[in-house]
Amino acid sequence: MRRNSALRRVLLPLALVIGVLSVGASSAQALNEHHYNTFLAAGTGWVPTCCVSNPQTTTGNIAAYTGAGSVGVCQMTYDLDYGTYRTGCAINAVGNAYNLMPYYGHNLFPGIKNNSPWGHTIHGWAYWN
Repeated sequence: MRRNSALRRVLLPLALVIGVLSVGASSAQALNEHHYNTFLAAGTGWVPTCCVSNPQTTTGNIAAYTGAGSVGVCQMTYDLDYGTYRTGCAINAVGNAYNLMPYYGHNLFPGIKNNSPWGHTIHGWAYWN
């Protein structure tokens, strides 16, 4: 009998916490995602015009090389409000779904860049809400 009451004392609060968390999670808004890619010559970039339905709600951009070996890639997002690129570079992948939040509200146009001395297909993922 003691074991059942002890079990109830632990499980009931746990069930209440899980219930509260699941109610809050259902109201969260998922981000929109658009995958784009192209073959880029050495050192060239590309900002497609297809990716974000409302540039002022862009939250992030990812650039990645998915082939074999190590390739320098850049996520380069054009900030129309300031006339400049918001760029980050790394080996094989860079960026995330929220890396452009410091510029949220600006007109942002995500793009990608091949930062290596050879041509490669580079993938990009743009995120907005």
